[in-house]
Amino acid sequence: MGKDCQGFTLVELLIAVAIITFLAGIAYPAYTGYVKKVYRAEIAALLAEQVHYLERFYTRNGTFIDASGVSEGNDRYRISAALNPQAFSLLATPVVGSVMADDPCVAFSLTSSGVRSNPGASPEMSRKACWGQ
Repeated sequence: MGKDCQGFTLVELLIAVAIITFLAGIAYPAYTGYVKKVYRAEIAALLAEQVHYLERFYTRNGTFIDASGVSEGNDRYRISAALNPQAFSLLATPVVGSVMADDPCVAFSLTSSGVRSNPGASPEMSRKACWGQ
């Protein structure tokens, strides 16, 4: 009588590892794409929130100058504000070394007149793709 073998052979194990590697190779880029899309939406919402804050400040003070409390951004983007008496411009740039550092949308710009743009964005990225609208 022969001995019953239990377990996996090396070939079966290598095939399973190859299948898992192949599936992970497909899934990981899709996952990172969705993560970047969420982070883009997050910075767009944060910029819109800052616009509302600055508009309230202007309503109370009649100027955008000395508007304190503008957000500095988050772990992935830094926000800088250019404030003039009657206008402002917000610019969100990716933090070096963050997940968004190599994002094709690059930076997000929003002005007091509502103009949205992406300075330095890749040509294949539309404003709608970057801003999600």
